[in-house]
Amino acid sequence: MDQWIEVAQTPNPLALMFKVESRLCERTHEYTTDDAVDDSPLAARLLAINGVRMVLVAPRFVTVERTQDVLWSELAEQVHQQISDFLDSDQAAVVEADAEEHVPENDVERKIVELIEEYVRPAIASDGGEIRYLGFEDGVVRLSLRGACGTCPSATTTLRMGVERLLLDYVPEVRAVENIPY
Repeated sequence: MDQWIEVAQTPNPLALMFKVESRLCERTHEYTTDDAVDDSPLAARLLAINGVRMVLVAPRFVTVERTQDVLWSELAEQVHQQISDFLDSDQAAVVEADAEEHVPENDVERKIVELIEEYVRPAIASDGGEIRYLGFEDGVVRLSLRGACGTCPSATTTLRMGVERLLLDYVPEVRAVENIPY
C-alpha cells in the first residue's frame, strides 16, 4: 500500500523534507554517513543510497541531505520509494533509548526553553530541521541546529536574526546564542 508522502523544499538547497502521516518516532534523530545507524532501520536504508549524506528522522517527517556531486533529479525518487517501502514494513523508524536532554535548572533556563519550544522549534521544523537546547552559561545560550538547518547557508542568519533576537528581547540575562555543531 502506498503511503502518503509529501516532498517539500527546504532553505538548504542540498536537503529535501519528506513529510509523512505516520508517526515515526518520539524525538528527532540525526544520522550521517559517518554514524552507526544500528538504532534506525529507516536511516540505514536511506544512507545506503549513493549520494545521501545525512538523514534526520523526526516524528512526522524525514529530512535527507544529498552530497554535492548528486542532483535531486537523480535521487528524490529513490529516497521517496525507500521511505514508502519502509512505511509499509511496519518496522520502527528508530529504536529510541532514553534521551540525554539538558534539563533547565532555573527560571531563566525555563524561559529560554519555553520560547524555543513555542516559537523557534516549529519554524525550524517547518524547514526540515531541528534545534536542541544544550544549556545556558555566562549569558550564552548553547544550541545545536540539525537536519536541513544544520548545514544550511542561512543557519547563521537564523541564529542571529531569529533565535538570538527573540531571546534577547524576552530574556534580559541572554547576551548571545552559540551554535554547537552536532
